[in-house]
Amino acid sequence: MTRLRAQGAMLLGHPLIIMIQPETMAYTSESGELLAADTNEVAMRAAGGQALTLPPDFSDEPVDGWAGTLDLATDELLLHFPSGHVFYDGTLPTTEGWVDQVRAAGSVIVVTGPMATLQDIEPLLMAGRLLWTRVPLVIR
Repeated sequence: MTRLRAQGAMLLGHPLIIMIQPETMAYTSESGELLAADTNEVAMRAAGGQALTLPPDFSDEPVDGWAGTLDLATDELLLHFPSGHVFYDGTLPTTEGWVDQVRAAGSVIVVTGPMATLQDIEPLLMAGRLLWTRVPLVIR
């Protein structure tokens, strides 16, 4: 997978984890044919990720098999794909209000896309390049 950085956010009362992706990894065949422009996007779609549209509809239940844990003492976040493979293993700074919202919901919306910074979100949303999935999150 590519290098990712997690950022907590809120959207319309829903707690989100926005996965900042400073670099995009493409996948090509031996002949040079482009098979995937963004391997992270391919993996997310295969694991139940869906396009983020306006207005967003986050009513879906968590996708079976996704799992996440967040250790508040260290800010360590671990997210697993339904296959059991690690999607993210790093830090996630949080706020008390965000943590309260996640605890109340029992899950979090994970948003991905080829965004190098938070400023890339709006143009990528308008271009239909953001994906989301709901992930159960255990907070310790």
